[in-house]
Amino acid sequence: METKKTLAITAIATVAAMIAFTIVIMIMGNNFRAADASDQVPHPTPPSQEDYMHDYEDIYLCDLDTNPESEQYYDGYAHYQEDDDAPSEDTGQYTPIPIEPIFMREPLPEHIIQQITGVTFHDHTPFDYDFLTFLTVTHINFAGESTTGHLIVADSLGDEVLEIFQEIYESGFPIYSIRLIDYFDASDYESMAANNSHAFNYRYIAGTTTVSQHGLGRAIDINPIQNPYIRGTTIWPAAGEAYLDRTYIRPGMIVPGDAVYTAFRSRGWIWGGNWTSLRDYHHFERR
Repeated sequence: METKKTLAITAIATVAAMIAFTIVIMIMGNNFRAADASDQVPHPTPPSQEDYMHDYEDIYLCDLDTNPESEQYYDGYAHYQEDDDAPSEDTGQYTPIPIEPIFMREPLPEHIIQQITGVTFHDHTPFDYDFLTFLTVTHINFAGESTTGHLIVADSLGDEVLEIFQEIYESGFPIYSIRLIDYFDASDYESMAANNSHAFNYRYIAGTTTVSQHGLGRAIDINPIQNPYIRGTTIWPAAGEAYLDRTYIRPGMIVPGDAVYTAFRSRGWIWGGNWTSLRDYHHFERR
């Protein structure tokens, strides 16, 4: 009798153990399936075109109305295409669209007047601000991109200079940068070293008491490194020494008959590259 009772208890314990084991297996299986499901959660949705454009507006369009000569503006717009040029899974990058060319003149804006006063425009400058005009021009940079720069020239030459730079732009001739020389503290040497193209700067011709044509807004310098000033053993800027051989034509160099030479010379401008006592290959002036 006792043996039968013991067997019954053993059987019950075995069944209970089997049921408990089955329950544990089921719980573990559910946990594994939940973990697998969590690995299959989709990645977050990539930013929309609107999100990208919102970031673009924050970075590039701030301050344009009050200061179009700001760093954000000078660096150029970063427009983006939709559809075919949406960000890829590999890079997440958009393809830049060239900016719409701008060739515009206006009276000196107030913030530009403040910027140039005491720098390129002095108390002894013999004319008022309305003698000058502020130009916005589009040009091709050395990366082959369209970008925007600014010049100050004599008001009487405003339309003519716009035509010249539109002609240069359409030819594809590259200009490294076009910034007011005020960004270089009106230093012709620093502007040249930075390969900057500029126009107005009320100053004297180096080593003389004669006002430069730049001082009258009637001279423009383009790509000084590729087109250096040469007088005897003097070369400005120093990096221009690599471009002394004018028969070895490289991008940005001005040579007789090219687009820049033709655009200026056909309108009566004088080119410093034709001078004999010295060569000023980056310099054009209208007397």
